[in-house]
Amino acid sequence: METKKDDLEQDTILDVKFIKGSEPILIEDSKEDKGKQNNDYPPGYNKVFEYIYPPEEWTEDGKKWRRVASTEPADRHQMTALAEDLKFNLSYWHARMYGVCPVRRQLYKQCFNELIRQVCVNSIDRGELLIKIRNEYNSSIIAHKHLFESGLMFRIKHTSLNDNKGGLTEKDIHDIEDQHVLLKKKLNEANIKYNRLKIDLTKELNHLKDVNQHELNFFNKNHKSLKAQLDIVLSMNT
Repeated sequence: METKKDDLEQDTILDVKFIKGSEPILIEDSKEDKGKQNNDYPPGYNKVFEYIYPPEEWTEDGKKWRRVASTEPADRHQMTALAEDLKFNLSYWHARMYGVCPVRRQLYKQCFNELIRQVCVNSIDRGELLIKIRNEYNSSIIAHKHLFESGLMFRIKHTSLNDNKGGLTEKDIHDIEDQHVLLKKKLNEANIKYNRLKIDLTKELNHLKDVNQHELNFFNKNHKSLKAQLDIVLSMNT
């Protein structure tokens, strides 16, 4: 598992949180049980949830409370409500539907984290795989951002050099060309790494699907066998 902190720089801060949190949990009561802590978590809680919802802790009336990601599965009504919340906030925060828009990206990121939480409730392995995909996507955005900034700086420097052609030496030209070649090499390496990781993650996801399907078929077969045996026993009793 990768680090809990996203590799991305600070995103646009919005007063919106789609991911569902648990009910507040009392972890310390300094008035009655000083020095003792109740570190209980919701049933089915796993540390993987912290990669999408870091625990929140606060003190109120001398008591210490904690809120973590909810472990309750989502039903059809909650999924519909999540889609409506996303649609509403995209309109409320005036998110642009095309081009680069930090607001739209932040809203979709939070919505995706809630979807990861819902998957983790049913399958931790699938949740971890989605977290890896999310982190790889974030890393790709950072790489492209750095390449864009490097290209922009190169363009600015190149324009400045054109304005001062009289002071441009042959060594400067060679240095710029070498830098250009180096940046292209880094870009190719980044694309190769991204494609390789994408293929590996796709294979891993397909493998998990096959394993889960095999287990489902096994349980269905046992269920039919047990049902047939039960019918025989009931018919003998009658």
